[in-house]
Amino acid sequence: MYAWNRHRVSVVPRQLRVGLGLHLRTVSNMRASEIRKRYAEYFERTGHTRLPSANIVPQNDPTLLFTNAGMVPFKQYFLQPQTSPYKMITTAQKCVRAGGKHNDLDQVGYTPRHHTFFEMLGNFSFGAYDKQTVIRMAWKFVQEELQLPIDRLRVTVLESDHETYEIWRDQIKLDPKQIVRCREEDNFWSMGNEGPCGPCTEIFWDTQDTRYAADDERRWLEFWNIVFMQFHRSSDGTLTPLSTPCVDTGMGLERIASIVQGKTNNFDTDEFQIIIRGVDQLQRSHAIRPLDAQVEVAYKRIVADHLRASAFLVSEGVHPSNTGRGYVLRRIIRRAVRAGRLLGIDGPVLPALYSSLEAAMGAAYPELTERRDSVIAVLQAEESAFAKTLDKGMSLLTKLFASNAAKVVSAEDTFALYDTHGFPVDLTQIIARDHGWTVDVDGFNAIQTQSRERNKASWKSGATRTQLSDEISSKLAEWQTHGISTRFCGYEIDPEQVSMEQHSRVVASSMLSNGDALIVVDPCPFYARGGGQEPDTGSLTVLASDCEAPRTLAVKHAVALPNGQAAALCVDAQHTELQVGQPVVAAIDMQRRNGCAVHHTATHLLHAALRQVMGDTVTQAGSLVRPDSLRFDFTSTALSDDRLREVERLVNRFALASTPVNVTHTTLKAAKEQGAMALFTEKYQADNVRMVRVSNVSVELCSGTHLRTTRGVFPFQITSEGSVGAGTRRIDAVAGVAASKWLQQQFAYAQNAAHILNAKQLSKLCDAVHRLNDTNKTLRSDAAKWLRVAAVNAQTVATHATTLGSVPTAIHILAPESSAPHTSDARLVAERACHLRDTQPQNAHVVIQDTHIALAVNPISFSDVQAGALLRELLKKLPGKGGGQGVLAQGRLKSAVTDIHMLPL
Repeated sequence: MYAWNRHRVSVVPRQLRVGLGLHLRTVSNMRASEIRKRYAEYFERTGHTRLPSANIVPQNDPTLLFTNAGMVPFKQYFLQPQTSPYKMITTAQKCVRAGGKHNDLDQVGYTPRHHTFFEMLGNFSFGAYDKQTVIRMAWKFVQEELQLPIDRLRVTVLESDHETYEIWRDQIKLDPKQIVRCREEDNFWSMGNEGPCGPCTEIFWDTQDTRYAADDERRWLEFWNIVFMQFHRSSDGTLTPLSTPCVDTGMGLERIASIVQGKTNNFDTDEFQIIIRGVDQLQRSHAIRPLDAQVEVAYKRIVADHLRASAFLVSEGVHPSNTGRGYVLRRIIRRAVRAGRLLGIDGPVLPALYSSLEAAMGAAYPELTERRDSVIAVLQAEESAFAKTLDKGMSLLTKLFASNAAKVVSAEDTFALYDTHGFPVDLTQIIARDHGWTVDVDGFNAIQTQSRERNKASWKSGATRTQLSDEISSKLAEWQTHGISTRFCGYEIDPEQVSMEQHSRVVASSMLSNGDALIVVDPCPFYARGGGQEPDTGSLTVLASDCEAPRTLAVKHAVALPNGQAAALCVDAQHTELQVGQPVVAAIDMQRRNGCAVHHTATHLLHAALRQVMGDTVTQAGSLVRPDSLRFDFTSTALSDDRLREVERLVNRFALASTPVNVTHTTLKAAKEQGAMALFTEKYQADNVRMVRVSNVSVELCSGTHLRTTRGVFPFQITSEGSVGAGTRRIDAVAGVAASKWLQQQFAYAQNAAHILNAKQLSKLCDAVHRLNDTNKTLRSDAAKWLRVAAVNAQTVATHATTLGSVPTAIHILAPESSAPHTSDARLVAERACHLRDTQPQNAHVVIQDTHIALAVNPISFSDVQAGALLRELLKKLPGKGGGQGVLAQGRLKSAVTDIHMLPL
């Protein structure tokens, strides 16, 4: 029996490892698609239900940015096995590890087995089979389906798990020398500090890397992990056997493909190679740049990997942004684009390679083809935006590399690149490293932290909200483990009725730290589900005994239970806990419910109108439905005013048709056959989906509340439209009664403006505005002329000659304005600096009046000098803040300067 050193190295450390120089025999010619297919069919034959991959964006799990393991979609079933609709499940799960705790982004391309996107093959049991059964199934798949030779395999078990050891030794007949006992930190898995946990057994492959001895762990590659969830760990560490043990297994498709195909690197497997060959062809169509061979291979692998991750993320509705999942996606796309640039690809990178991705993975994931146009549009928009950022950032860095002998990009410069130019700090680090420089990351982080603190409106209230949200999530998870559930009856309510009361009983109750109560009532009429719709509010009337009067408590909002089927209510309980079984009357705020129904139906009509006007490539990227407005994000190019008015006209026409809004339940397959549109970000049950249809207009899968007919949507008015990110637009609109109120308000604004401008009729208002604008232009022109005269004649108190860096600089102190001591005009200071720049071009000029400061340089005399950079250098000695670029920079000093001796020169 081998005793391995348990500092497992299942991936090669970060370095350029193009290949190990090994000549391994190919076990079979099995492609990744065949492995995926065989795995699913094998476990289906053993009684498992094959389910499609869940979304990469986890549903009802705020703790994760992305689905990063095959078991993530089934966490609630591991917590409560009896609620699982299937006892045995098999999947090929799409996973992403880039951002948050599980982040492999920076290693991708430089190691054989790090990926941002990967597939995890898994089979799961919720009380259906034991250790012996799953080990036999796994071993049979390895032997009969994959045909891996036994002498190249090893397994590990927990050192105290004698049962598993004996199964491998006595029933599988594996040589004891091939069974390795390991410590708890290596072969014991848990979902968290509390909850289901248990030992695991892993199957390893001998890579035959001759650099390592046969008993050296670095020679062995783990490819299948089988977890036996047989205990519940309490907060004090006590392990209690579960009444329903579960099994969770995971095998990385890319990893097992490399083994079966005899490769030492996942990127050499067939699906990756299809994409990499596409990179080769694209590279040959551009001017090839000479690169070190290993570096070139690494860049191609980065592009191939990041194409997969970005395409799948966008196909599920994630869009590039500066926060959360969108920021991770932006980093992935931009890292791929930069790698493409370094390969000599000056044009589009990821959009140009999309057909290669379809060829590699389109058969397994048809959504890549179904959503092709919208995905490519987002990738193109982000690449285009980044091209401008990259050119600007590279230009600034190139100048910096030529001017600083210390070879350190300062924290201030790094933050300026990030904050002013949108240049990611990780990209600054990569470029600096390629030039032999370092980046002051600690200093950057400190400046960023200070910036965030300044921008926080109220950090205390934000922290309180976060704490309360965590408290609610914890309580909901606890209730789920105890089988707390309720029936949602909210769909049965006509949204246009004036009032609604539902007699219910309390089935769960808990006090929150802020004095509110979290309550579950059954049945529950309060809506709290997804689709972007805000939850219901209302009241609970507690029916007391004969000697007590009823109490009415306000329902602040409804929170979806983890199973998504009903709601828990956050109630202003006035620090009084409700008892389980207590009868209550639940009343919904019907005015709010009706407003949400109007705007949710309007959202569907708007989506349909946009697709008619802009084409079928328009896809929903997010929405927010409020009682008094709606917000709709979608992928598209910018809308002209004419197209925007056409969209508005169409929605109003749909509304006035008074078409019935029909809701039916059907299977996901039948809904798609009827043309139903589904949100990329939602996960639907295959056997039961809710379909909302407006005949001849719209068919969507939706869990929201809606009107009975479209009539209530009229009038519909778009209040704003604009960009919220690369390739993503946003429309804000109002409908129904809210739109009538909005239009009345706009009319009142117009009347007031007409009165102020002395326009006798509203039709004359535009003429009055034009006259006012012409007068204003004349006055501004006159003021600018007088400002230039004042700048030429400004009284200088003192002038001092110095140098900033290597630039000769004159510092001028202006006399304070005579009318008001200790005041100054930033415009006058800037204009004086520009006047001196033009009349005395041999120097850079700094002008200070009181606390205002301006610095100007002549672009002909100092073509490689940035005024903003010089000012930042000066402000290191003279406390203040400011910025700018090119020929003029401005700022504000912390203290007034009235004499040259006050400067620390």
